[in-house]
Amino acid sequence: MEELLTTKEVARLLRLNEKKVYQLIQEGEIPHIKIGGKWLFPKNDLLKWVRERTEREKDLFFGGSDDPLLNKFFAAYSEFKGFETIVFYSAIGSEAGIIFLSKGKVQGACCHLYDPETGEYNTPFLKRRLSTNSFRVVTLWHRRQGLLVKKGNPLSIKTIRDLAKPKVKFVNRNAHSGTRILFDTLIKKEGIAPDEIQGYYQEVNSHIEVGIKVFSGEADVGLGLEYVAHLFALDFIPLIEERFDLVISEEIWETKKVKDFLSFLSSKSFLPPPGYSFRESGKIIL
Repeated sequence: MEELLTTKEVARLLRLNEKKVYQLIQEGEIPHIKIGGKWLFPKNDLLKWVRERTEREKDLFFGGSDDPLLNKFFAAYSEFKGFETIVFYSAIGSEAGIIFLSKGKVQGACCHLYDPETGEYNTPFLKRRLSTNSFRVVTLWHRRQGLLVKKGNPLSIKTIRDLAKPKVKFVNRNAHSGTRILFDTLIKKEGIAPDEIQGYYQEVNSHIEVGIKVFSGEADVGLGLEYVAHLFALDFIPLIEERFDLVISEEIWETKKVKDFLSFLSSKSFLPPPGYSFRESGKIIL
């Protein structure tokens, strides 16, 4: 029997809110059936529908870093365009996003890759991995990363060095993510070996998961976004402000869909959440 998805599962897959899924039903845009008064979605038909839409000229297909704000931003843009353009996004990590871009599997990659030699974000890494005439770089936003700890900071964690204390349980991000690359750089700078940190090999795949681990007490501390600390009412110890960029294939740079997207980005259509800055949103770096 074919697998059927709920409205909530479809909303998560398409990175839309449930209200927008119902709107797509009413407009006859999305494959669906009704059983016992409940809307359900045949998974195979839905995935075929997604593939067809990603092949349309107006749609955008990006991949890369996990960032909680991306969902909100892409949904706002799709709504602004009346769903004529949908941004499909795969949170595969900063480094994987660049690899996928280089192989033509995505049209753009969102990344925050810190280069310890220059102290710069993204451009040194991109110049090493991509042909300099094959891509363009535009800033999405800046965001603050730091240590997330329980309210009141019961273990008095203040610096990276405190993570090597015997009683401190850390939760790490997945290998090749921008946050993991940053963390490995920070502990190397302090002369701390991975084995000195309890929980170094306990990995999760998103900033939200880091927040959940600290909030639940499964971990005492994790490296993550100030915004996530705000969501879970955690204390935040700032370490660095990152430039979060979108790398776009040169092949589509001059297309109307990219120009429209960048125009929306530059318009700063909503206020930045805690820990974010839109001061350079839309600025072309390369």
